[in-house]
Amino acid sequence: MQTWKQIWLKKSVRNLSNITLQDLIVASGFNTGVGSYNAKNWRIMVADFCRKIALQPDCKILEIGCGSGAFLYAINEIYNVESYGIDYSESLIEVAKAAIPKGKFKAQPANQLSDFKTSFDIIFSHSVFFYFPDHEYVKKVISTWTKNLSSGGKFALMDLPDEKHEATYHSERMQEYKDPSKYEDDYKDLRHLFFNKEGMIQYLESIGMENVQLFPHVVTSYGNARFRFNIICTKP
Repeated sequence: MQTWKQIWLKKSVRNLSNITLQDLIVASGFNTGVGSYNAKNWRIMVADFCRKIALQPDCKILEIGCGSGAFLYAINEIYNVESYGIDYSESLIEVAKAAIPKGKFKAQPANQLSDFKTSFDIIFSHSVFFYFPDHEYVKKVISTWTKNLSSGGKFALMDLPDEKHEATYHSERMQEYKDPSKYEDDYKDLRHLFFNKEGMIQYLESIGMENVQLFPHVVTSYGNARFRFNIICTKP
């Protein structure tokens, strides 16, 4: 059985010279079952994020776990921004570099500062933190990168599985199997972290972040929308 890391290290795009947004969405894993997005709904989701975070042209924006660069690519369709991204998958970082030639991307673990040598106006992550090994690692990543935010900068985590819905999530996934034990076998090495909303708010406030707010998924047809939440805050 493969681990999540083994899966992501193999992801790529066949033709790097003619990349579409849908290619990037597929390479980032949003092409199966309840986790699927098409390019139209992806753009709606990204545009809503840009409004929520009050994104401004020419800002410096870093994505933690950028994968193929699908999110940053869609942002760049709307705004001219300085794009930065990190991901542990070297193959996906090469895709991101091809998709956004002006961007700066680095293959590295999420809990280490990069050598970008700049601070950022926005740091965010989309649909990534639940792949981390445990909640202590999550806190390490957050504390490490929020130090690189400019004063007044925004930090956002999107698509976090809500622990309140963990049992329902697994129950519904099991119903897709004739033999529920097969679900356990298939996913025993592919677990997700689930997050407590109040706990996340308290942690972000404890490290000095302000205006911590939750916001829902704008694309309600996204199959995981009712199981997950988004959170945004500001560095004073």
